[in-house]
Amino acid sequence: MDKKRLLKILPPEDTKGFEEFIEGQSSDTNFLPRPAGNTKKETSFEHFTFLTTDGERLLRLKNLLMEKLPFSSKYDQGASILKQQKEEVKKYKTRLFEMCEANDSAYRKSVKEIFDSFFQPPKP
Repeated sequence: MDKKRLLKILPPEDTKGFEEFIEGQSSDTNFLPRPAGNTKKETSFEHFTFLTTDGERLLRLKNLLMEKLPFSSKYDQGASILKQQKEEVKKYKTRLFEMCEANDSAYRKSVKEIFDSFFQPPKP
């Protein structure tokens, strides 16, 4: 459609501010210029593949949870597992302190060297 005719047909208050825009356009009816080269966009299936595999992963996770959650609610093992873990931590702490208290332990030797270097008078 011709720009001049379009401006004459529409009321002036409708075209206010658009005159410059319409005047600046080319005679082509398409307002947006076409990209140079290949106009067909190349699409890859990366997103589709990702969504499909992620959907399958979520379905497997849902099935696993649906299968295991009723079992865990019937036979709660949380308290017994926590008790075992606390006992194991206590055992390791005891063993660690026994190793550190030994006279020939590496910990004792390191602490002795540090204290001796700071608190002994300098050697002449």
